[in-house]
Amino acid sequence: MKKSFRKLIPVAAALGFALAASSAQAFTLKDGTNVLASDATTLDWNTTGSGVAKGVGPFGSPLSVGQNFQFLYQSNLASIDGNTTNTFDSGLDFNANGTKGAGKAFEFTIVAKLTEKVTSLAGTTATFGLGGTAADNKVAIYYDTAANASTTGGTGFDDGQLIALLTIVPTNTQSTFTIAGAGGQGSTKLNADIVQAGDFIDPAYLQGVTHLLFGINFESNLNFPAGNSATLNFQKGGSALFPDYTVDTAHDIVFKVDGSNTFALPEPGTMMLLGMGMLGLVGAQRRRRAPKA
Repeated sequence: MKKSFRKLIPVAAALGFALAASSAQAFTLKDGTNVLASDATTLDWNTTGSGVAKGVGPFGSPLSVGQNFQFLYQSNLASIDGNTTNTFDSGLDFNANGTKGAGKAFEFTIVAKLTEKVTSLAGTTATFGLGGTAADNKVAIYYDTAANASTTGGTGFDDGQLIALLTIVPTNTQSTFTIAGAGGQGSTKLNADIVQAGDFIDPAYLQGVTHLLFGINFESNLNFPAGNSATLNFQKGGSALFPDYTVDTAHDIVFKVDGSNTFALPEPGTMMLLGMGMLGLVGAQRRRRAPKA
């Protein structure tokens, strides 16, 4: 059944980014053997996705050009834009409540870590680029039949079958954030490629994309306060690639992160992972139809 999910993303004049030209590339989503969705273009990650900026809070704390800090992100798949099968419609557990739902069979999750570097400051607006090393800047997608991801617990996001691992790179990676009272908003774009040994996209789960490109287009809405994305725990009990982290409430800022990624065939040299949780994004509220139970 064809499903199309659209985000309502208003243009924030001072915070918008021009996206690099690319053409959408349809792919097939699988569970390692069986087709879950064909002619698919978008993986839509849950609005309860969470992000944390480490050591830069509370809002209003002074930043300095050249300052580095780490950002972590975690979420689970809520829906897909494509021709889904009954297996997907009935089997996807899209509630990150820590337990497998009745009749549910699997989940897909996404996690990331990256080092941000303050590149400029203008009043209450800061601009960020990428810092750290390749090992510090990673994004991964997992398939898990345990379906145990928990937003509040921060567990179950990186303990499944690793099906994609990419390195975030500096080219075309940038973010802005503007403080507004006790909160703020911003916008961001990232660029991730197959760079290091071990980076890959598994065709047994994401078929039809590995031989066409080295990156993923990714768009994200990121809002503060965290609301139903609030958590004190990130990437707990999972892969050593993403160490466990407990939020320092006195010095960290937790964000609500709403993302989707579209596999695309970019113009030469513009393979991009666009807009995944750094600090900020336009204050957009997304409406989504959940998959049928």
